[in-house]
Amino acid sequence: MTRRVLLDCDPGNDDALAILVAAAHPALNLVAVTTGAGHLAAPRTARNAAIALAYSGRGDIPLASGAYGPLVRPRLIAQVLDMTSALDPERPELAAIPLDPRPAGELIAATLRSAPTTIITTGPLTNLALALHRDPELVGAIERIVILGGTLGLGTKTAAAEWNILCDPEAAAMVFAAGAPITLIPIDGAARAGITDRLIDAVAAHGSHAAALAVELLRSLVLTFRPGPLSPPAMPLNDPIAPLLAAQPTLARTVPARVEIELAGRHTYGRTVIDLAGRSGLPNNADVVLDLDVAGVEQALIDTLGRAGR
Repeated sequence: MTRRVLLDCDPGNDDALAILVAAAHPALNLVAVTTGAGHLAAPRTARNAAIALAYSGRGDIPLASGAYGPLVRPRLIAQVLDMTSALDPERPELAAIPLDPRPAGELIAATLRSAPTTIITTGPLTNLALALHRDPELVGAIERIVILGGTLGLGTKTAAAEWNILCDPEAAAMVFAAGAPITLIPIDGAARAGITDRLIDAVAAHGSHAAALAVELLRSLVLTFRPGPLSPPAMPLNDPIAPLLAAQPTLARTVPARVEIELAGRHTYGRTVIDLAGRSGLPNNADVVLDLDVAGVEQALIDTLGRAGR
């Protein structure tokens, strides 16, 4: 039995990989994709998602563009881009599917009203927060929200905050408070699954157009890796892990926790405050990924990308 999913993202090369995975995994039924500003401005993230869906061979999946910026703050601009390859530069020569005329929030709402759905997010949570704000009853149709974002420890964009959450902390706070079941995949909790030469070679061996795009995306991500003192040895896979875990939850070790988003701290604005020990006295609101079956994740990615576009 397949899991019905909607992917909300901000492509971005790793988000494009997430689209290829979500569209091809045999345990997932991808019924919609929505995009918003994050890694790039909203028109570019929508275009990049349209390219990824075209290469996946899934022109039947509705794709809607959404938020141009966060709920209350100015939009952040990504500073680490590869402007020579993959989907950071504009690629007018690549095929793309047409956009659905509905805004992302409307497509999210329509998808949830038609049947219970798992929401996978690999970017800022603005689109989902807006949909739930407009119709709070939609939360009853969310089977689970699988969020790639936040950190257990230090931040990735600031000393305290990770990029996806920092792009719109208020939206993230609304989603964590909504009452839906949540799986949170912190960036540092998933960091051991990295992009290696062996992984790239295995994907390239599939020989399809979709695999060729995936290889370009993977190589570009490696080029943008800026390791710090506590960084993992290889560029983490990040976003494609989210649909893999939606399809195969046993690939992760999770613990229940209370997750709050810091909205007032001078130095900690946007931090994911993850209480693993019940110190707050508040009920748990998320299952938090602490570690991955790295070999299992790599093999699942290789196998799924082998199905993409076929």
